[in-house]
Amino acid sequence: MPSLPRSPSRRAVMAALPAVLAAPRPARAAWPERPIRIIVTFPPGTQTDILTRLYAAPLSERLGQPVVVDNRGGGQGQIGIRAALAAPADGHTLVMVGVSTGASAPHMIKDLSYDPRRDLLPIALIADAPYLLVCNPRLPVHSTAELIAYAKQRPGQLNFGHGAPSRQIVGQLMAHMAGLEVPDVAYRGQPEALTDTAQGRLSYTFSDLGDALVWAREGRVRALAVSTAQRSPLAPEIPSLAETLPGFGLSVWFMLAGQPGLPPAVVQRLNTEIAGVMAEPALRAKLATQGLDVRSEDPARLREFLGTEIETWGRVVKTLGLTPQ
Repeated sequence: MPSLPRSPSRRAVMAALPAVLAAPRPARAAWPERPIRIIVTFPPGTQTDILTRLYAAPLSERLGQPVVVDNRGGGQGQIGIRAALAAPADGHTLVMVGVSTGASAPHMIKDLSYDPRRDLLPIALIADAPYLLVCNPRLPVHSTAELIAYAKQRPGQLNFGHGAPSRQIVGQLMAHMAGLEVPDVAYRGQPEALTDTAQGRLSYTFSDLGDALVWAREGRVRALAVSTAQRSPLAPEIPSLAETLPGFGLSVWFMLAGQPGLPPAVVQRLNTEIAGVMAEPALRAKLATQGLDVRSEDPARLREFLGTEIETWGRVVKTLGLTPQ
C-alpha cells in the first residue's frame, strides 16, 4: 500500500518562512484611484469657483485623474464644508476654503457647524487678493476721502452691501475707522451686491478685484480703493484704503483643504503638484485678470497660518462689537 505524503516538519516550515515573507505582495493602488472632487462652497461664477476651475484642469493632467468641481453653495459656506467633511479622508474629496469660511465664520456665524482649526486640514495655499471698494458711479465722489465726506454729511442715507461675512467685516471696519453711520445689506452672493451697486440700490460695496475692476473700467461702477495695506500690483493705479485710513489692511485668500486623517503623502503630493500648476505663466496671467496673486506655502506652516488668520479676523470682529448671526 503506497504511503501517504508526509506533512512538512516544523523545521522545514520555519526554514521556508523568510522566503515567503520576502515574496512580492500585490501593491496597493496608488493615489489617486478615481476622480477627485473639489467642493466649492459658493455658487458658479464667484471668484472661488473661477479660481478652482482655472487650476482644476492642469491639476487633472498632473494627477492622471479627472478633477471635478462640485458647487455646494448655501448656509454661508456651511453646506459645502459639511459635505466635504462627510466624505472619506482618502484624498478624493477636497474643499476650497477662503477667508469667509476659514477665518471670519467662527466669529460671525452663530452655532457654526464646524471648527476650522479642528475639522479642516490645510493642504495648499492657492492665491490671495484685495477686495475692491466700488461705488455707484452716479454718486458725486471719486475717492475714498470724498465718499467718507459725502457719507458724513448724510448720516444713515447711504448704504453698503456684502455677499459674505468677510466683506461685511471689511465694510464695517471702514465705517468704524471713518466714523460713518452706514447701514449694511446682506446678500446671498457678491454678484448680486455688485449688480445693485451698479444700479444704484446700494451706495457701495467691497467686491472681488477681478470682477469689479472689469465693471469699473466699463463705467458700471467706480473703483475707489483696494482693501490691502499696499496698492495691488495687479491694479497699481488704484489707491489703498490705508492711504486714507492709516492702519487699514485686510485681504482675501484661498486654500485647498481636506479632512483630518488625510495621509501625509497625499497632502504633500497635492501641495507639490498645485505649486507646479500655479507656477505656469499662462495660468498666472489668467489669475491676474481675476485680481488674484499666486501664493504658496509648505503644508507644515499652513495650520499656523490658518490659526493666525482666525485670530486676526476675531480681533477685528471684537473691535467692531459684532455678534454672530
